[in-house]
Amino acid sequence: VGLYGQNLIEGGMIDSWMEFCTHELEVPLCTWVLPVTGAYPEIPEATACAKEDVKRSMTVLDKHLLHNTYMVGNSITLADISVCCALVDGMTHVFDEKYLKPFPNLMRWFQLCVGQPEFKKILGQVKMPSGEGKASGKEAKKEPAKEAPKKEPAPKKEAAPKKEPAPKKEGKQEKKKEKQEKDAKKEEAPQELSPEDAEKAKKDKLKKVMKEGGKRGVEIEGAADMGGLQFFCTSVDQPEGDLELLEKCVEAMNAKSDPGEEERKGGSGHIGKMVFSCGVEHLAVVAYVPQEKTKDLSCEEWLSAVLATQGGEVVSKGALVSTGKVKANADKGIFPLKIREPMILEANNFLRKKGLFPDNDDDDDDECVFGDDDFPA
Repeated sequence: VGLYGQNLIEGGMIDSWMEFCTHELEVPLCTWVLPVTGAYPEIPEATACAKEDVKRSMTVLDKHLLHNTYMVGNSITLADISVCCALVDGMTHVFDEKYLKPFPNLMRWFQLCVGQPEFKKILGQVKMPSGEGKASGKEAKKEPAKEAPKKEPAPKKEAAPKKEPAPKKEGKQEKKKEKQEKDAKKEEAPQELSPEDAEKAKKDKLKKVMKEGGKRGVEIEGAADMGGLQFFCTSVDQPEGDLELLEKCVEAMNAKSDPGEEERKGGSGHIGKMVFSCGVEHLAVVAYVPQEKTKDLSCEEWLSAVLATQGGEVVSKGALVSTGKVKANADKGIFPLKIREPMILEANNFLRKKGLFPDNDDDDDDECVFGDDDFPA
């Protein structure tokens, strides 16, 4: 009891942190750790990028844990278990005290978790990183071998030219590595596309957005008609936080559906909706109220109330369509993926107060609860 939070808001936050752990922490950690364990050959450029990605994710976690004992709520949840287990390999294989020094809050939390009997049963005694990394340890072992007196008495060998090219080779290898790293950075840097390529990329992206919107519109129509809903709240992926693309996605949802088409699209124009899309820098939100329902609900009021819960701003106002966004703020613990589910819940609660969304007070456990991101793309 309590591993999934004490209420729906905590449950949504736990889901968000578990997604953060999977995509932002585990992926780069595996890229860094697995070559060290011999699972596959190391690619230096990938390892360098992975180290920076891990550091970035750990910074987010450290700032969050500055004012929180646990990831969510006042006890250990699935969020703590997921993040802690993901960090164990890093702690035992690649992290050292120097790397971990900027993350005191994260380390305090990690030690609290691994000290619990339940964690010890599964993980055993987790060895905390020592002051020196493994690389420095190897160098320390090589030093006494160089100081061995047997190699010093031969003066001719010191003057021999054969020993001189060795550092040159190393220098060449270092230069090659530097060139490779520079080339890798150039490849990672966004290349300027020609006007034709940029236009093609824009059209391809819009096509994906419209396809997702059309498909989601059919799903919303079916779910709303089945549950007798007038309004629906959900999220989409393809716009990636772009407000303009999100508006196009909602238009595709509302487009009239042609029954003769092999694959139906849209068809939910008669259903009011609030649609969310996560980007890196902000969470984009579009609210839509059909003309015939504007007497019951103000589109602008609905959006403003939901945005206010996370300090968001209204970008455009309209009787039928209004748009807004919430900027990410690591210092305040505001991350698009993390706040999306709580905001969907707030949008539904606003509708309930207006009597426009079913109450969830019924004892019937079989009744469907709509409004979450129930339809994965």
